Amino acid sequence: MSQHPGDLLVFDPSSLRIEKELKTSEAFSIFEVELLGHRYALKVQGPYYHGYIDRLDPARFQPHLNHFMNDSHGPTAILLEYLQDTEEPNCVNYSDDRLRAAIIGLRGIHGALIHHRDVYPKNILIICGPPESVVWINFAVAVTFDSGESMGHQGEEYCSFDIELVKSFGELLEDQRLGLPPNTKYY
Repeated sequence: MSQHPGDLLVFDPSSLRIEKELKTSEAFSIFEVELLGHRYALKVQGPYYHGYIDRLDPARFQPHLNHFMNDSHGPTAILLEYLQDTEEPNCVNYSDDRLRAAIIGLRGIHGALIHHRDVYPKNILIICGPPESVVWINFAVAVTFDSGESMGHQGEEYCSFDIELVKSFGELLEDQRLGLPPNTKYY
């Protein structure tokens, strides 16, 4: 196996060693693992992960995948559960309860030693119920921390800033109280 990250798709599973569980739920578990002397985070999807497509041919899915045409190895795709009846938060559908749920979710992410790094309302989804839930999405720029230690002072400051930022989204409720039309301010 070479040192290229793309080559990690093909490896002997017996060379994978699970060091410890970082986070678990009914749908997934995240582990710190060692593979060929390097540490990685391994997310094992449960019932809502439906598979993956390795080296997808973008030419077969034009024009939708035209921005992947120059990818020499072909993109990889994953199939996840489709969340129906979702909304991004805005000044009409935001509530104190939803804000609290978003903060609890973000604290859970931080508790798994993950810094989301893209804390914007566009990355929060309200799943209309019943039961209603609030989920964080888009972990493309997230950073994980060594599970053997804390995030460190700087990491904890980043996480505290994220929580304060989400709390400030509550100020968007003021738009609704003032009777402004939906989404009249930049979020």
